[in-house]
Amino acid sequence: MLLTIATIAVLIVLVLFIWDTSSGHETKSHIRSFYKPFYAESSISHEYSSTPTAVWKTLIALEGYSSWFPQISRLLPDVNTQRYVHQFSFDQFPPVPGTRLLLRPNSWSPFYPSRVVVVDENKEISFDLKYNPFFREYVVFALEPRSYGTAVTCQRTSSGLFSFLSLWGFTNKKSKILENLGYFIPEETTKEEKQEKNGAAAQAPALSREATIAQAAQAGLDGNMDLINAIPDKPTRGLAKAALVQSKRKGGTLPEHLQKALSEAPTIVPTKQQSKGVSPFSGQEEQIAYLVNLTLDGNDEELNAVPDRVIRGKAKAMLVKIKRGALERPPMPEASSEPAPPIETSSAEQENEEQLILRLVKAGVDGNMDEINALDNKVLRGKIKSAIVKEMRAKK
Repeated sequence: MLLTIATIAVLIVLVLFIWDTSSGHETKSHIRSFYKPFYAESSISHEYSSTPTAVWKTLIALEGYSSWFPQISRLLPDVNTQRYVHQFSFDQFPPVPGTRLLLRPNSWSPFYPSRVVVVDENKEISFDLKYNPFFREYVVFALEPRSYGTAVTCQRTSSGLFSFLSLWGFTNKKSKILENLGYFIPEETTKEEKQEKNGAAAQAPALSREATIAQAAQAGLDGNMDLINAIPDKPTRGLAKAALVQSKRKGGTLPEHLQKALSEAPTIVPTKQQSKGVSPFSGQEEQIAYLVNLTLDGNDEELNAVPDRVIRGKAKAMLVKIKRGALERPPMPEASSEPAPPIETSSAEQENEEQLILRLVKAGVDGNMDEINALDNKVLRGKIKSAIVKEMRAKK
């Protein structure tokens, strides 16, 4: 009787596994799985164009695991503290070996005890995770630096009677764990500066800005985006992408001024002198128009990377007005073959935090809240709005 029940159970499991693995799936990761009675193992490898440090920061951010890790609906620290906030926050929870966690696999399930096992900075982090009363899994994330970024391997093993549950749903959900992780890893690549043996800056053939844009846009029309993505100067790269979009709209033909620049021969220019202290824009208005156009086209990286808070704030304020319909989209600045002289920053552009608060409070009292609402710093935005309320009460 027992043998019959065991045979039927094995057949059911085999049928379910065949059905699960035959379902269609698509993944960019390298996956491998193995199962034998009372033991299951799976391995997933993925490559990222980010440094090991950037990948590591995402892996130790335990509060984000519920967003990308299958089978984790919620993860909390298992700490003995009187402070209520620390029971639901990882701010005071160092990811060190032996620290305990509480894992909820789905919304209706209770929390199960889990723990961190190994923490080797920028190299490996592993967990002992429990999903139900009968099943545990040992999960390892191993990082390996590469010339292009980082390779990450996720290995999951389990043993026992219910070890087959480790592979259940592997092809559809669990195999995409590292793809999900990639959405939360910032692209931080290492940049090396080549120098000659005597310490001077290395000299390399360089094209004018217009010729660089022309060649990159032409390569993009041929289906090769590597040349555009390899342009180190962000404004030039953005203008090359804009030229590519314009060329595609015109039937795949470059504008006349870019077609002439395709035949330009490169000149040797010291690497450090190519963009040192030189701005590609003739004025602040041109830079703001450039940033606004890029953001409206779906590329907000340039805007977020601008160090000048005034320019960034004005650009975001203009975006708010355009989206509300109060302003029209400004024209995209045209690329010039010669770099523009450095933009002279006025005293207003060099304002410190106190001067910025005074200026925005005055603008807020007058009813202009666009630049205030576009500020990234929540604390600063709160101070300004609080000061506006006080000023308005004092006027009453």
